[in-house]
Amino acid sequence: MRWQAVDIGEWEELRQCPQCGATWLAVWPEEGESPPILCRPRPPGTRRLRDLDHPSTLRQYCLARLEERLGEIRERKAACRKVNCTRHRLAGSTYCLEHLIAEQFGRHLARLGGSDETPPPEKTKAREEA
Repeated sequence: MRWQAVDIGEWEELRQCPQCGATWLAVWPEEGESPPILCRPRPPGTRRLRDLDHPSTLRQYCLARLEERLGEIRERKAACRKVNCTRHRLAGSTYCLEHLIAEQFGRHLARLGGSDETPPPEKTKAREEA
């Protein structure tokens, strides 16, 4: 890749197109022989890796890879198999979309921790004293 590097990390780089000036995120997968994954960074105009919103930037890539594996991404009526998750499973999986992204690509890329997932029960004083 002969584009100018704007910012470089361990397995990723922000590069700039010499013709239009647009920035692109290049991420090298763990498989050594694989080509880099190219995504448009979010928010637009990001010039440093630490300012990058990784979940939003790589979301379309994650969805495309899941679609390659599962076919059309459709929810079923059954609940996700993760405890306390109220989302629906995807066809061809036992997980909801967010837990499947977390399992396949890393928890940092999934949109977990929102109101769809019930937090674990809090400890009460009676339990702590026992």
